[in-house]
Amino acid sequence: MIEDFFNLCVYILVVIGDVTGMGYQLANIVIFVFLQPFLILLFFHLWRRERYLNDTLHRKTIRRSLESWL
Repeated sequence: MIEDFFNLCVYILVVIGDVTGMGYQLANIVIFVFLQPFLILLFFHLWRRERYLNDTLHRKTIRRSLESWL
């Protein structure tokens, strides 16, 4: 089963390489050396940004709530 999955992945890379004209090896390098790390960094940045915005909004909500009590 694992070998079949591996062969499917290799086949997909071969097709991507043929369609784009890059070839299997260059498609492999582009996907796993450039695209994957870029996506990891992008999603990490978006996650951190969302946490920052959520924390800021939460603090403002707490501040308003405290001001209304006073």
